[in-house]
Amino acid sequence: MLSALSLTAVAQKPNWVDDASRATNYTKNSYFTGIAYGEVRSGEAVGAAMERVKTAARVEALSTIRIHVQNETESNTHSESVESIDEWSESIRETFDSKTKTKVDLDIPGLQVEAWKNPNSNEVIGFAYIKKSTLSRQMVKQITAGLTRIETILDNADQQIAQGQKMEARNAINNAIPLFQQVEQAQHILIVADPTSDAESLQLAETKQLAQRFIRMSASLKNGINIYLDCKADLFGSNYPTLKSEIQGALSPMGCTFVRSAAEADWIITVFAKAREYNKSDFGSVSSYFAYVDANIAIDKNATSQRIYEDAISMKGGHTHNFEQAARDAYKQISPKISKIINEQIQQ
Repeated sequence: MLSALSLTAVAQKPNWVDDASRATNYTKNSYFTGIAYGEVRSGEAVGAAMERVKTAARVEALSTIRIHVQNETESNTHSESVESIDEWSESIRETFDSKTKTKVDLDIPGLQVEAWKNPNSNEVIGFAYIKKSTLSRQMVKQITAGLTRIETILDNADQQIAQGQKMEARNAINNAIPLFQQVEQAQHILIVADPTSDAESLQLAETKQLAQRFIRMSASLKNGINIYLDCKADLFGSNYPTLKSEIQGALSPMGCTFVRSAAEADWIITVFAKAREYNKSDFGSVSSYFAYVDANIAIDKNATSQRIYEDAISMKGGHTHNFEQAARDAYKQISPKISKIINEQIQQ
């Protein structure tokens, strides 16, 4: 009896198989649909064939929605709501283009996918559908969820900035970029699914407010890591300013701004370096001079008045002219090592 019931269920033709029935029960005004036809291939299980046409039907339905969205977006008769979306979208486009863009694929929760095999042949048919009213509700939820996640990211970034963690904040707010793109996509889909959508249901005011907040924060963090570099380098009684210049040059790609006052700084970096003669060796008519540069490094986080690093390093240099040239060689070698230490500590 169970076997007979199973065969009856498989053989029962859904109301979406025939074109006329499908047009009546899944009207274009109320549904987005996709249909795919195929056959059970030689050696292929029926279940596998049905999954194959279900996948194809799903792709067809998503493609239909995407085409509707593109047509609405590119139309010269945008609704006021679409124009509003484009306005805030363009206002952050330049910021987005300067960062890695994440491709956003259509994700339609609530999309129903079914398949049916014709009991009289090898034909299999897949059908995907979603009611436009259901899609509208899902997009409203996606917009709300996306904006909530964006706000959380920006709130957390504000806390990091207050704690002097500007590098971390700058990296963190990049996570908001794909969320803005997802929200924008959901807003366009909502307009397509429900042309009566207004600014309130699209949450345009909230979106624009968060977009503007993101822009301000991104701009302030672009070159917002303030460093006060107190660097003194002694070359046998003379100042050696090249060390400070080389450290600044190495740190600049991080987006640092070097300030003149420790009170303005996020990080206070102190470097005291001094050259000392080591030895001289003669080999025939050629003399070799060797010198060391000893450097003390301290790194303080101004927001917490915390010293996060303190150490001393030394580097040996050599030259055939004199001790001064040997010390210059040591300075040349120690400069990138100091810069690397600072870079690593600031980005921890």
